[in-house]
Amino acid sequence: QKWRPFCLQFEGLVEDFNFGTLLRLDCRDGYTEENSILATRIQFLAIEIARNREGCNDVVYNRSAKPAPAGAPG
Repeated sequence: QKWRPFCLQFEGLVEDFNFGTLLRLDCRDGYTEENSILATRIQFLAIEIARNREGCNDVVYNRSAKPAPAGAPG
């Protein structure tokens, strides 16, 4: 009920705003059965934008941006 007025603002502005998508509960971890819930697309976008602005997703970015060890192929 609390999300509905927020979500409806984006009807016609964001394609498929009310379609279901997976959302990580803890942004420091990946998508697992325990760490994922179903949310609407606009909820996903709103939460991920807020996480990015607050730097919460930096952990995941930094983990994936580590340079390969010396001598590793690639």
